[in-house]
Amino acid sequence: MSQMAFDLEVLRQGTGPKVFARGEAYAEQGQVEIIDVEADAVLAHVHGSETYIVDMTPSANAGICTCPAFEDFGVCKHLVATALVYNGLSPAEARKAHGRILRLREGLALESREALIERLVDLARASPEVLAALEGGPPA
Repeated sequence: MSQMAFDLEVLRQGTGPKVFARGEAYAEQGQVEIIDVEADAVLAHVHGSETYIVDMTPSANAGICTCPAFEDFGVCKHLVATALVYNGLSPAEARKAHGRILRLREGLALESREALIERLVDLARASPEVLAALEGGPPA
């Protein structure tokens, strides 16, 4: 499995030096968790004042983020941080992340309805965000 990389110079030009530097700081501080890697998609959680979801495509050198800055400007430090961390993954780390969501989905499909309900209730007890999402309200 070969890993396509993000073109960091193109990303730097698209974000500007200030946003790029802030993304570098997030990457260096370990605030990025690569959640899943597919053929041409990278999914990450970037932890800061909140946790934002980043979905990027290396071949297009672009992505989306759930943060307000991305909504307002179309770029953000979270994209930069994700690209930097992804480009720095070791082969073992890339293998671990590859297909993670698919494996989760397949594993959950094997569980009984009752077991899934109990798992969700346990998660809701431990996390206000999960509780709010399961109740259908906005995240806490």
